[in-house]
Amino acid sequence: MKLNSRQQQILQLISAEQFVSVEFLTQHFQVAAQTVRRDITQLCDLGLARRHHGGAGQLPSAENLSFGNRRIINANAKQLIALRIAAQIPDNASLALGIGTTIEAVAKALLNKKGLRIITNNLNVASIFFQTSDAQVLVSGGKLRPLDQDLVGDQVVSFYNSYYTDFAIISVGALDQQRGLMDFDMDNVAITQSILKNCRKNILAADDSKWNKKAFASVATFTSIDAFYTNQLPAPDICQSLESKKVQIIVCDQEKH
Repeated sequence: MKLNSRQQQILQLISAEQFVSVEFLTQHFQVAAQTVRRDITQLCDLGLARRHHGGAGQLPSAENLSFGNRRIINANAKQLIALRIAAQIPDNASLALGIGTTIEAVAKALLNKKGLRIITNNLNVASIFFQTSDAQVLVSGGKLRPLDQDLVGDQVVSFYNSYYTDFAIISVGALDQQRGLMDFDMDNVAITQSILKNCRKNILAADDSKWNKKAFASVATFTSIDAFYTNQLPAPDICQSLESKKVQIIVCDQEKH
């Protein structure tokens, strides 16, 4: 299901502050406490937040959300990021498209491109191009993860190591200023690392909520990334750190689209 604008904003506030109270939200949105409580109940029922006395907070830091719930969060931001990335991809390019809901949004934004050659372990991506595109799509073998709708394992790593593409477009579970790209699952780590090693230009697609998540597995440092597409600039010290590593930051918002 889709969240309304207020519910999306509540999730963003929870992500930034760790916990928000009903009292704060009623004042912030100028709505009744009953309205806020309904929003919180719905977010918690969907597994997007955790109910606390007097408000709501983040899920445990090491807990990743289900694929369906990740698709709901920051859906508009993901679409804007996807459109900006697609605008930079020329016809007849070769691409490696990784896993995740943001990459699914990128695939939809690429449908009007001609002559693309795509390699992926993301079954949603393959399905999107199968429907309405002339793209040539190669899908890896591997172990099926039904809940994530992708394939994982050594076969996937070998698959990506067998190609060298013009662009790699990846996302991750979390971002850390010191450690760089992080994830919740070692299968994801191995696959993303193989994608990044076999590409001319590496593109990271991640909305600003990734900075507030804590994942335990290290994927790569920011030096592995050429361009970082996001919906909001990170903190000034993070921007400076990324720029020192030659990472191009592209902010994707409604005005710039």
